[in-house]
Amino acid sequence: MTGGTEGERSAEVVVGATIFTARALQQLALGIARDAARVSTRDVRVQLSDDGGALRIDVTVPVAMASSRGTTVIETGDALRAELIDRMRRLAGREVRTVNVRYSGVRRNTEKRVR
Repeated sequence: MTGGTEGERSAEVVVGATIFTARALQQLALGIARDAARVSTRDVRVQLSDDGGALRIDVTVPVAMASSRGTTVIETGDALRAELIDRMRRLAGREVRTVNVRYSGVRRNTEKRVR
């Protein structure tokens, strides 16, 4: 029996590595962009590339028009860019240096009430 306490055991180092494949990073960025743009996955295109050791993300989404949101297209693009940068850092530990947003059409979102 060892004499270590619970606090000492939790401080032990676990050897190993966590690796994100390129495909995993691509799918993560796709999901983040889909959620932030409020469109379906089939409407989103994401391309990742290296930008001096950080990530560059090129994302193509339609403009999602909703009757209740009073935001401009510029504000929506800025929010999408910020969401990709923040969540890729928090979820995958990756620095995103550049996010280019390209709009490719318009989708009219009708917000439905749940009763």
